[in-house]
Amino acid sequence: MKKLASILLVAAMALSLVACGGGDSSTTSGGSSAASGKGKIAYIVGNLGDKSFSDSGEAGMKTLRGEGWEVKTVETGDASKADKYEDYILDVLDQGYEYVVGSSTYMEIMAKLAPDYPDVKFVGFDDNWEDDRLPENMTCIFYAQNEGSYLVGMMAAGMSKTGTVAVDVGVENPVIGDFVTGFINGVLDYNAANGTSVKVIKAAVDSWTEPTKMKTLVEDQIRNNNADIFYQVAGGSGDGLFEACMANEGTWAIGVDSDQYAQYIDSETPEKADVILTSMLKEVGNSFVSLFHDIEGGDDSMWGTTITLGLAEDSVGYVDNDFFKENVPEDLRNQMAEAKEKIASGELEVKSYYDFTENPAEEYNAYVASAG
Repeated sequence: MKKLASILLVAAMALSLVACGGGDSSTTSGGSSAASGKGKIAYIVGNLGDKSFSDSGEAGMKTLRGEGWEVKTVETGDASKADKYEDYILDVLDQGYEYVVGSSTYMEIMAKLAPDYPDVKFVGFDDNWEDDRLPENMTCIFYAQNEGSYLVGMMAAGMSKTGTVAVDVGVENPVIGDFVTGFINGVLDYNAANGTSVKVIKAAVDSWTEPTKMKTLVEDQIRNNNADIFYQVAGGSGDGLFEACMANEGTWAIGVDSDQYAQYIDSETPEKADVILTSMLKEVGNSFVSLFHDIEGGDDSMWGTTITLGLAEDSVGYVDNDFFKENVPEDLRNQMAEAKEKIASGELEVKSYYDFTENPAEEYNAYVASAG
């Protein structure tokens, strides 16, 4: 494992996002700048428009376009189109793209194709592969989402009036389990430090694109479990969590990946911003810009390795805006800030899904149950 040292170079990157609706087939965006000679990047993504994970990556690609890279964004659709994913990647390879960037959804496909395309570089992200699994022309970016989730877990516990908070996810997988594990760790540590006994419940909607199903799930948790703080890790489905909080006074939401307060305040539904206390940030777009800055500078040390980015690299965290400061008590904000410094320095180690090694699913489920 290695750190991506130049992540801080891109703190001022553009935040404008492309908000295309999800489609049933591949769609593309982005212009050509072949004269620059910087290279051709294909960004493979399920659907844009989630105001979260996918859009954060697209923001990074927009910055790279502006710097002279030729970037094509390919939307493959949701999991129902999984049998076409390899074809989409083969299409961009046939079109001469020199770099293929895709999330954990496409990692296995890219790793399979990489040896047959030795002149192409493949960039996987949001997965945690051992180096010996990676072809020599492939790198993997892994984000310590457990660290950022720990901090918003502390906040959820400190803000709850009912003693029950929820973390609601789209589709279960190890990366999502890492969000959940960190969140629960933050709640439990807050309890231990403050003499509280806040419980955590968890549920999944099994989709990244079903906000209606998510809204129903959250309303059930409000009604049946008396939950009042909700952390969504659900892509486009998370919009339904915000809707449920809007409709139920006394509840709050926590966004994910991007600054979802900022996303909604400038959208057609700005009222949704009023329930988002903060968002756990995972700077996907920043990491892309930093990586391609390194490539442009001649660094090739990332190939065949997994890069790990966390609080120490300013790659995860939480939104500390005026709305957050107005609604979260100063003492709680100070506890979060202190924990952030300790995690970044290595003084405090956050529990991770990847700590569950003997029987990960069983150990993870037991940990979730222990917080309920």
